Amino acid sequence: MKSTTKFLLSSSILITFALYALSSHAQIKLNGSYVGTKVTYLTDDELPDDNILKYTYVKYTFSNSNQISTTGAYYERGTPYSFVISGNQLVIKSDAGGIMNTMKIMESTEDKLVLISAAPNGSLEDPWAVKYTLYNEQFIQKKLLLSPNDIFSIKGTDTIYKSGQKIYAQFQEPSFQSYIYGQLSKKKKNVKSGQLLSTFIIDANGHPDSLRIIQGINPKFDAEYVKAFNSAKNMWQPAQYNDKPVKVMMNQKLQYLTSEQTLPSYFSSQKANTAYNNQDYELALFYYDQALEARADEVENLYHRGICKKALGNLKGACADWTQIQLLGYKTADELLLKYCK
Repeated sequence: MKSTTKFLLSSSILITFALYALSSHAQIKLNGSYVGTKVTYLTDDELPDDNILKYTYVKYTFSNSNQISTTGAYYERGTPYSFVISGNQLVIKSDAGGIMNTMKIMESTEDKLVLISAAPNGSLEDPWAVKYTLYNEQFIQKKLLLSPNDIFSIKGTDTIYKSGQKIYAQFQEPSFQSYIYGQLSKKKKNVKSGQLLSTFIIDANGHPDSLRIIQGINPKFDAEYVKAFNSAKNMWQPAQYNDKPVKVMMNQKLQYLTSEQTLPSYFSSQKANTAYNNQDYELALFYYDQALEARADEVENLYHRGICKKALGNLKGACADWTQIQLLGYKTADELLLKYCK
């Protein structure tokens, strides 16, 4: 429960920033990629651990053509939508022109962007509104020093880096994943069930090389995958390190699921989320177990099931779920692992 003093202080802060925005909104211009480094309530109070937004990676990419793309994956741009800036508000619109979301621009500089997302009651001024503190991606990458763990191999003067938030090659379309799925769909090479895992290098000229299929689906599908991959050979921008292009090792996972896998997971997830939001962790755990039995790689379900287990006193079980998220290649639960699972 927040105190009256804190609410008054928050109101004072809001008034100050509102005056700032009104006096300077004419100069607001958004361009480039901004990544989230901190998500809090408007009052700067931390989100509770049971709110997955607290640790979720988010990237907003703005272009001069008044397009905005949002994604939860560092290596993608995401689907583009149009946006306009009205006063101190960022208004995101669909292709048809309908308003999809409205966020308040609390602060905007070349390196920093602070956006306010509405509270459950729809207010951008409510203390329960969510504040995203984002920084220019290039600014962040220059601040994050590479370590030996960020290197894949060194042969003489030839270094190949591992793809990660610090350093990666950028596909020119919104998503390389979507591009490959689309190419395979044109060839009618969708399969009912299976998973393909691959690794490849994007060289300093932005050319893909050294494709290796770690796990295939079947010979015909894998051969079409190679063709789809090669069709994108001129669609990459190389990774940059110290303002110079470098080689980087990337990877990709394609997954096809049957309705017998997706539908039980979907319906159980819906029931689990309802119980979770009502803090009925026993019932939520029951349905998350069912959902994950159908699909064991659902990161959000693993995260929430871990919270349920912790709330019910099973910290080791919670840590096991959050560790599984890490093993799947996601960082969503890293802070929880550091906080509770040392």
